[in-house]
Amino acid sequence: MGTDHYVYRDDGKVYYKKIGDGAPVLLIQGAGLGGWVWREVVGPLAEQFTCYVLDLPGYDRSDTPPRRYSVEDFAQAVLDVMDSAQLDSVSTIGAHTGAIISIDMAISHPHRVKSMVMDGLPYWNKESGKLVFEKGISLGFTDTTSYDVPVAPLLTWEEALNKEPNLDRTVWEEISELQRKSRLWGRNTLEAATSYDMQEAGPKVNTPTLVLYGDGDAIRRGEERARAGMKQTIFKIVPDCLGHVYEKQPQEFAKFTKEFLTLGT
Repeated sequence: MGTDHYVYRDDGKVYYKKIGDGAPVLLIQGAGLGGWVWREVVGPLAEQFTCYVLDLPGYDRSDTPPRRYSVEDFAQAVLDVMDSAQLDSVSTIGAHTGAIISIDMAISHPHRVKSMVMDGLPYWNKESGKLVFEKGISLGFTDTTSYDVPVAPLLTWEEALNKEPNLDRTVWEEISELQRKSRLWGRNTLEAATSYDMQEAGPKVNTPTLVLYGDGDAIRRGEERARAGMKQTIFKIVPDCLGHVYEKQPQEFAKFTKEFLTLGT
């Protein structure tokens, strides 16, 4: 279902799938994942919108660039995809790192981003982002044998299930396959994301924005600062949701997203 496309750039090709009919919506995944994470919500969204589902550079079917990327580099790659697809402006849907990339696009190229929906929005500055990486994220990088810096280990199914008893095996297989390619790139992406000063960027956003938080999402630690800094943004907390809303409650995510984007079309 849908059509496959590649955009050829100097840093390698970027993949996206196009599906649906209507106003264009561009979906940007978080660090360490592929565009397949949106599969539970793309169907309902494609009934009303044309969905462009990316694999960010370095992930899944997109090439890994020959140099480290900043958030701004990822944003430029997304803009290159838009140019190739002849999209003057789009609404974006981003999760965590994908939300940060959307923010950067909305600030640097406001005429190209009509509205934004975010599933979780980190809201650190450079200092607190560095602490998040050093005292939180990096603790999961325990494999010191594969690269010159520690990266996430490749877990067996039994090891992964012991850590997360409700883990879906298909999801684990997809993440494991992606990690074999992108573990170092994933670490670098998270370093780039946590180096981006969201507290400086947030107040500059004038684009209509909806932020969804699962009530159990750890990224909510910055929610109060986000509400204070992005006064024009709508925030919704989804109850009984321990992580990504698009994953844990895809029907609710699709409903809120369609309602919000319809108001802006």
